[in-house]
Amino acid sequence: MVDNISFDLVGKVLEQDIVSETDVLLLKKGTVLTSAHVDLLKKHQYKKVKVSVNKSFEDFYFTHINRIQDLYTNLESIKDVSLKQWFKRDESIVRFVQKDPLIFEKLYSIKKTETIYRHSANVGLIAFYLGKLLRFSYKNKLRLWQMGVLHDIGKMKLDQGMVENPEKLTKKQLAEYEKHPEYSWNVLRGIPDINVKILNAVRNHRERIDGSGYPRRLTVKYLHPSVQIISVADVIDELMTKQEKNLFEILYGLEEEALQNKLSPAVVCPFLRNTLRKHINKHVLLNDGNVAEVSFVFDYEPMQPLLYFRESKTFIDLRKFHKLKIVGFA
Repeated sequence: MVDNISFDLVGKVLEQDIVSETDVLLLKKGTVLTSAHVDLLKKHQYKKVKVSVNKSFEDFYFTHINRIQDLYTNLESIKDVSLKQWFKRDESIVRFVQKDPLIFEKLYSIKKTETIYRHSANVGLIAFYLGKLLRFSYKNKLRLWQMGVLHDIGKMKLDQGMVENPEKLTKKQLAEYEKHPEYSWNVLRGIPDINVKILNAVRNHRERIDGSGYPRRLTVKYLHPSVQIISVADVIDELMTKQEKNLFEILYGLEEEALQNKLSPAVVCPFLRNTLRKHINKHVLLNDGNVAEVSFVFDYEPMQPLLYFRESKTFIDLRKFHKLKIVGFA
């Protein structure tokens, strides 16, 4: 909407770049306006600006999931979709991921039924988040988001009972289920403005770097780094949505996938490191029953941090005690 310049703009989101008469950028699109910003607009004699209501991450998230559902359930008209415009409309959601260091935790604090549409939204946002940890350019992070959103669209070609219960499939059903990356590729390749890197990611996101994945058993040599990121994002969401698992079980599970050369250590390790470092100075419970504080997280072995035992005033480096593991928060 277009609003007149007044202090009623405070708290609203700017939907255009604001430049001076000499083409100096004054305010970027996406800025949440303050009273100082309003004064600046008045100083530069702006009469009206395009703004939107400052919605929460949760508002954008639910809208994003609904739009993914609309896209996934209308495959017959998908060739008429401009993906560039479709994603442009929802780009506001990734700005939260860009700015908020705790967005990953917020994502999984939202209570909502798990569906293929939510999974696709989550994988897109996690992929963007991983790109942020790996210091990708904003353009490449956007592409990771797009890959994640579209990665499972081929599952709409499957019986939905198979999609909802993939762990209970017969051998014949499993063979059909493992074709869904190819189905995704086939659905999307007819879209005029589809990026070939997106096609590559949706087709290969279930491959593993040791060649044990599907559908084509490709090895790391044939898997672009962006594909490896989508694979990790996909597994992270699968693990995070299993309610019976706690955070440390999930992190050790990811570590094991990397150690077995299935998921890329170059992607998994930064995620583990970043996640553990958010819990420095917190009390954790070890599998031997002792309680300690996370004191330091090592760059290349983040799941074996340095622990401090307050009662004995001693430190233990878990890299030297491989039988000890963190089993939860104390």
